[in-house]
Amino acid sequence: MGNKAILLSLTMRTIFFLIFGLVIISVLELTGATNAMKEAEKWWPYQAILANIASFIVLRYFLKREGKSYNSILHFKKKKFGKDILKGLLYLLISFPFAAIGLYGVAYLVFGTMQPPTNMMQAIPLGAAVIALILFPLSNALVELPTYFGYAFPRIEKKWGSVALAIVLPALFLSLQHGPLPIVLGGDYMTWRLLAFIPLAFVVAFLFHKTRNITPLLIAHFVMDLQMVMYVLLAALGILVA
Repeated sequence: MGNKAILLSLTMRTIFFLIFGLVIISVLELTGATNAMKEAEKWWPYQAILANIASFIVLRYFLKREGKSYNSILHFKKKKFGKDILKGLLYLLISFPFAAIGLYGVAYLVFGTMQPPTNMMQAIPLGAAVIALILFPLSNALVELPTYFGYAFPRIEKKWGSVALAIVLPALFLSLQHGPLPIVLGGDYMTWRLLAFIPLAFVVAFLFHKTRNITPLLIAHFVMDLQMVMYVLLAALGILVA
């Protein structure tokens, strides 16, 4: 367990979001899209899914070097799953107000209105939306929080002997990773994306610190991500217009 592995675990998702965002933009450009960057915004679930796959591969590599399994950072225990579901729903209730403070409060500070941007609620082909509805929340739940809290948190705490640092660094990088998802060139938008998730990220970090059990947090995270990608499906069905 070296400093480089810890640093990469904190930064790799932001890097992967940027890389795969650029890949999607490039593909759209090659296929003749008039405005490839704007068109790529609607494909953000696949940008995230690809980043999740890449993150999983890197984490598996790091854990294999330590002689550990992926479940060692998931902390999943079948006999406690029922209780973890109930805890997950409780954490969901705790988390939602902080998510709202970030999304709507920062929107008001940056844009002067409590209405956040709706560019992540655009329609994609229905089949792609259904696949995203399944793969995005599942892959995100199994990789995102395990990266920052299942892997990075305990190693920062052990390496530098600081609980505060173990809370702050994963929470900050968890929040900042949202900046390039999707890639939008605009100072106000980027500021909103970078700051909007800070309250939620610190609540998640605090809950993990207190419980050292990531499974309920994964369940809460899955529900929140499912709700987000539902907007994409509704847009694909023509029920929601961004």
